[in-house]
Amino acid sequence: MTVSLKDLGNQFYTKGDYDKAIELYKQGIQEILDNNNNNNNKINEENNNNQLSLITSNLSISYYQLKRYQESLEWALKSIEYNAKSAKPYLRAGDAYIELSNYKEAKEKYLLCIKNINSNDENAKNLLNQASNSLQNAKMKQFYQPILEGSPTLYDRVEIKYLDSIREKALFTKVPIQKGEIIFSDLPFIHQLSVDSFKLHHNNICNHCIKFIDPTTTTTTTTTTKTTTTTTTTTIIKCNNTNGCKYQYCSEKCKLESFSYHNQSCMNDSDLDLCSNHPISKYRAMVENVPTSTQLLLVESLISMISHLLKTKQAKNCNLALGTITHLKRGPLMAQQSSFNGKNLEDLQKQYQPLLSLLEDAYGLKLKEHLDDQLLKNEFKKLFSVDFYDNLLGMINFNSTSTVVKSGKKIEIQVPITTTAKGKKSNNQIKTTTKTIENSCWGVGLFPIFSCMNHSCFPNVEISNEIIDGVTSVRMVVKAKKNIPAGSEILHSYCDETLSNKERKDILFSQYGFKCTCNKCSK
Repeated sequence: MTVSLKDLGNQFYTKGDYDKAIELYKQGIQEILDNNNNNNNKINEENNNNQLSLITSNLSISYYQLKRYQESLEWALKSIEYNAKSAKPYLRAGDAYIELSNYKEAKEKYLLCIKNINSNDENAKNLLNQASNSLQNAKMKQFYQPILEGSPTLYDRVEIKYLDSIREKALFTKVPIQKGEIIFSDLPFIHQLSVDSFKLHHNNICNHCIKFIDPTTTTTTTTTTKTTTTTTTTTIIKCNNTNGCKYQYCSEKCKLESFSYHNQSCMNDSDLDLCSNHPISKYRAMVENVPTSTQLLLVESLISMISHLLKTKQAKNCNLALGTITHLKRGPLMAQQSSFNGKNLEDLQKQYQPLLSLLEDAYGLKLKEHLDDQLLKNEFKKLFSVDFYDNLLGMINFNSTSTVVKSGKKIEIQVPITTTAKGKKSNNQIKTTTKTIENSCWGVGLFPIFSCMNHSCFPNVEISNEIIDGVTSVRMVVKAKKNIPAGSEILHSYCDETLSNKERKDILFSQYGFKCTCNKCSK
């Protein structure tokens, strides 16, 4: 009789009638309990407990479907009491803990699920895969949820989930989003201006948030009765670490936030002899004219920051010093190069050694108290290894995104025009012309939440760089390209959607390491 009650409950569960399923499951439980009271046979009791474990586990998933997570958890724990060797109740408990934001407990239950999986069970492989993915999801939630909850004005409409070992983490909407709405904004963990932007704008931007600084701003407001003119004075805060340093900020907050990566690289730019002999100046001169100069400068800032955090005991190791970007995908950049044949990685990485020697000279250990600390020395050995440097570049390659901050004003620049003098086929004459462009700063940044989005050649979001959307300093603003239902994955394109199939696939494979097989790329 009880088995049929359970099976009948399963039928209603399959139809989506969870309330009726719960009613039948509870009737089945009561029947087994009554049978236990009338029968003292230990074998019978063990069989009944196994049945109770199955039904209470089903009750747990039914309450879960109704989003009654506390009751779902209670029945899952009850199921474990009846049979502590059954794997599935631990999975049910872990899922309930996730929804109740108890990620540590969820991890423990998923581990117990994996431990108790019976390899002879026909569903063992699927259960193991489900539990393993859920365990990774719990780890992701435990890491990212404090970030999301710490800045609700930025992230209150999104959540992060772990999908599988291939796609890993992904970003989802928590509420319905209308076309054109801002879904979320993200601030950089670390950012680097391009060489050209720094040269052009270092006198009129904040070197941390890249906000354009206008010392005096005049605003005129006209109404039907009068015209009011207001002049606002903005104080530019100079870097006081070293006399002659060109770094400046729009606020004390920005100056403080830049300390971890700027403190050790601060130098007197006005003393040309001293500056040119500084190892950081030599490093920057070596990378200034290469195509990936901004990325190489960004990795310098990362190493400067990690060095500072290790020396000041604010981080125990290099990995923890990466803070909110610890979980970003990384791997050796050299392994993505056409010259890599699967066996010559160490030889390719040796190219970094001249750059690393300069970085170690600038950011390495010098104080006796540091040199006497063996654990610290071990971390610095890792920090200045070619493998770690290559992996940081790989992380930047996989996850960084270009940034632009506009001033809202136009500027005129001189651009070259190449012409050929009459009668002289090989003698080119270079002339210039004036071109009006929007005044803006370009760079590259690592954004912890933005980087969790997966790629699609049919994205449902776009990135805004407009002042009207709040981009007055470095930030990523993500807007909906179409109406997006709650619970949908947020997808953006890692490359220009208008490129040909071959161009898109080449970029995705060379830079991000995967082959796109979507309908658009398969045509």
